[in-house]
Amino acid sequence: MGVSFETPPLERDMEVTGPVVLVPWVSSTTEDMDIFATLRNIDTEGRDVFELGQQSQPVPVAKGWLRASQRKLDMALTLPYRPYHAHDERQWLSPGAPVRVEVEIWATSMVFGKGHRIRLDVQPRDGVGSVPYTHYSADYNTGTNTVHAGASRASYLLLLVIPAS
Repeated sequence: MGVSFETPPLERDMEVTGPVVLVPWVSSTTEDMDIFATLRNIDTEGRDVFELGQQSQPVPVAKGWLRASQRKLDMALTLPYRPYHAHDERQWLSPGAPVRVEVEIWATSMVFGKGHRIRLDVQPRDGVGSVPYTHYSADYNTGTNTVHAGASRASYLLLLVIPAS
């Protein structure tokens, strides 16, 4: 189970090129949670437009993932468009307490067609189109995870949109 965010149909072709970062505020009823972020291209009929991955399998536009306890950033290496995680200590969650997390999503270059939608899926495990990158499902993914939004806990997705020429 997860949550999806989707744009309205695009009024024109839109090119997204470069790094992608998801910055959500999250909480869980457990001490840790996995965050899988999948960027998708949804056509005018509501279907995924998959690309062909290096293993000749359908893949979405881009994916990123992070275990919340590994959210600590190395501030000397982190850039506004590329979080660099230290991975030198576990920062456990306190059940129900929101924390800010930065999830790097693979850089991409995609032209989303006029009438298409850009969709972001946020899940506690791999989703559709993840076969080449499948991860095991951790036992703490049985709790209730929450993505917070608004006010002082504004979650967002950073996309670099190339202006039309």
